[in-house]
Amino acid sequence: MSITVEEIGKYLGQTIQDMMGRPAGKLVGLTADIKDEVQSVQIARAEGEVSEHSIAFVRIIDGHPVILQAWRVEAEDLKREHGIIKRRRHALELLLKDGDIDPAEYNQLRSGYEDVHKDVINKRDKLIDSLKEVQAKLEQQIRDLQSALTNNKMLYTAAEIDEPTYQTVTESIRAGLEISRKEMKDLSNTRGSLQEIDSIETPKETIQPSNSIPDVVVIKMKEPT
Repeated sequence: MSITVEEIGKYLGQTIQDMMGRPAGKLVGLTADIKDEVQSVQIARAEGEVSEHSIAFVRIIDGHPVILQAWRVEAEDLKREHGIIKRRRHALELLLKDGDIDPAEYNQLRSGYEDVHKDVINKRDKLIDSLKEVQAKLEQQIRDLQSALTNNKMLYTAAEIDEPTYQTVTESIRAGLEISRKEMKDLSNTRGSLQEIDSIETPKETIQPSNSIPDVVVIKMKEPT
């Protein structure tokens, strides 16, 4: 899916968010090809660092550009590729059933799709392993926020911070917790959908090419004299 300069250029100078609504930085630059299609974007973070991201990591959602994490993009690509393989494998079986494809060509195409499918499965397994690391970081983040919430309440109860400060900090921590839990649920759903990638029917046995033997053999018997 391509994004033109016209579609995203109007957001230059504005803050771009991630899928969870967290600010990722300001959109400060675009790189486009001769077709006016954006190839990458430059984002300036609060600390002043400017990072470049492929347009593959950007989506226009509800009229605003959103930056996606690498694992989201990879998961989308794998699910899309799996869907294409599944549809083409089904079409191939229909062609064979209707006699619209030569057995040798059928075997060659089926073998090619099997190889692509194996590659998708390998990529899926690696992505699921990396998602375990993302989940571990999120779990630690949630524990840290819960600890901060408890500590903040303790300081307020001990009269070491006033009520306005307590309310402000507590609201900020709870907002962070909500986002982290939402992302955890999103991560779990993504892992579940990736597991379904393996659900392609087991291929049939290789079809042997025909030796041009007729389906019906007529035997002429010599009439008795």
